[in-house]
Amino acid sequence: MFDAFDKGVRPEASHRREEEWGRLVRREMRSSDGAFRPDASAATGMAFRDVLRHVHTREAPCEGHGPADLRQLNQQLLRVLNACHEVDTARRRLMGGLNAQQILKDVGDLLNARGERAVRPSPERRRLVAMMQDLWCSVDMAMALWDSAGRYFTRLTRLLPAQLDANGVGFVPVAPDEIDRLALEVQRLGEASARTPDGYCHSASDRFALARAAYLQAVTDWEQAQRRWARASRVRQQAEPGVHLGARGALVFAKAVSDQEWQRSNLLMREAHASMASHALYAVALQLPRHLGLS
Repeated sequence: MFDAFDKGVRPEASHRREEEWGRLVRREMRSSDGAFRPDASAATGMAFRDVLRHVHTREAPCEGHGPADLRQLNQQLLRVLNACHEVDTARRRLMGGLNAQQILKDVGDLLNARGERAVRPSPERRRLVAMMQDLWCSVDMAMALWDSAGRYFTRLTRLLPAQLDANGVGFVPVAPDEIDRLALEVQRLGEASARTPDGYCHSASDRFALARAAYLQAVTDWEQAQRRWARASRVRQQAEPGVHLGARGALVFAKAVSDQEWQRSNLLMREAHASMASHALYAVALQLPRHLGLS
């Protein structure tokens, strides 16, 4: 009866969503800081790996082969990956919020068509309006995040955010034996200490231990977010028939839609964070270019 949540694909059903998307695309066409024009000649629909290859090729002539150069290259690729995930997550959050917003509007229109609008709004209708306002705030936040992420992405890659395709891989956990292999590789490298952003000096082994702990926590958070989203999806599915039972049933369904979108947004963020934590393991081991198929 109602639109399913999008999976990163642009919705087509709502004129409102068409207008919002048009605003985003027009905003992307402006240069981020005026210092240079984005490389609009690059292909559209670029996967994350295509963007990484684009940046890697552009900066390859300046690349060295010493430990410091390799560390710098791995950190640069890590920044590009982070920018890709930020754009992709913000875009998916925005599209999901617009879709949920449209569903709640459809519920309100359905109640109006039944003549259930009284002279004085009912408690159910007031709660429905409050949920729609919350979704408006969520959409506005996602749009601001998209704008910020897009500007950073363009500065870093000289590409437009619209040229980035949706992440078709998602988060894939790293096998335990692969983590052990990376740990051995770090020990073999025997890098000298390096100063981290917190001001302390850590050996490569110390940095890898920190990265592994962060990765394991990110996986736990992602798994919990998956379970919460699955529960919210089941509740939404069970609540949909209640739309036919009057204002109270429609309100239960609207709340289920809103809750599902909140959990979906959280899952998208946790998935991106876990992906970045896994990439960080390879970056510490100076193997991110090889892992990404760039060398």
